[in-house]
Amino acid sequence: MSPLEHALAALIPVTIYILLRRRRLPSKTILSVVCFGSVFPDLVDKPVSYANLTPWGRVFMHSLPFAIPVVLLVLVYALMTNRLHLGAGFSVGYLLHLFGDWHTRLLNGDIPPDLFWPLTSVPTHPGPAHWWGPDNVNIIWWSIFSLTILGIVAIRMGVDVSSQMNRSSSWDCLQITNTDII
Repeated sequence: MSPLEHALAALIPVTIYILLRRRRLPSKTILSVVCFGSVFPDLVDKPVSYANLTPWGRVFMHSLPFAIPVVLLVLVYALMTNRLHLGAGFSVGYLLHLFGDWHTRLLNGDIPPDLFWPLTSVPTHPGPAHWWGPDNVNIIWWSIFSLTILGIVAIRMGVDVSSQMNRSSSWDCLQITNTDII
């Protein structure tokens, strides 16, 4: 699937769910988080594969031994910061990406060994993704785009974690002060 197809495959069910559950359109924030989650594996794996660091572009973040800890970490952080809806949005987007890449085989009952890399070996694959190439997305530009997006998200996450830590320590001080007063 192309990045656009991955985004749509995640955004459509999430939008329908929110419309049915909350009777309103999803916020720009949740749509952005779902969209980011839906392309996250390709933002990481395609440039890594292009640099010949992995066997091909559907290992590492496309693998359950990496995806499950990432999803759990995101959900724990989201729960701790009272933003579970955003953590769930990212996780749904991410997991739908994996299903989207392997939907034909999975629906036929065939579990691709790539989903368990590095616990299993990856069979040889025919080459780059179908959406790379002269008539499609240029992998060098995709890599630059990926690094830019991942860099922006990393900075934003760093600011958010720092902000959450400051709030937490301020709250702890406030709690101690209240205890001392009583």
